[in-house]
Amino acid sequence: MAYNEATNQVLAITLTSSDIDGAAMLEPLLEAITLPVNKVVADGAYDQKKVYDYLQQQQIQAIIPPRANAILWLDQDRQPLVHDRNQAVLKIKTLGLADWKRAVGYHRRSKAETGMYRLKVIFGERLRSRTLSRQQVEVRLKADCLNRFSRLGLPMAVKKPPT
Repeated sequence: MAYNEATNQVLAITLTSSDIDGAAMLEPLLEAITLPVNKVVADGAYDQKKVYDYLQQQQIQAIIPPRANAILWLDQDRQPLVHDRNQAVLKIKTLGLADWKRAVGYHRRSKAETGMYRLKVIFGERLRSRTLSRQQVEVRLKADCLNRFSRLGLPMAVKKPPT
């Protein structure tokens, strides 16, 4: 799912069979978005060279935490590549993971997780359709409905004053 955390809108969504990883779907998801995309915030499963290369080619900033045991990517001469991922690895070594996440705004990814949670709570976790192609349509329709709900307005949490 591609989600705009500022507008609470699902920009693109797809459903795949279990043998396809999420990183393989990044390019089709981004191509389905008609708005300009400046940055992608994703979890560690997207910490792959093909993902970074694609995002760099598209001039999209990648905010992806490298895996816990990440090492610097090297060029043919065994020198560290000048690469966004290597910069993230070095920053995490100096700042620590939690401070790196705060510095780059990684916590905003949780809004997309909340969007997916809303989708599942409102419509249920199960799909009614039996074939993958129909399930894909069902998921897109549910995302369209969720977008309409979001445009109508989200509930506002108000802190209760102490009594």
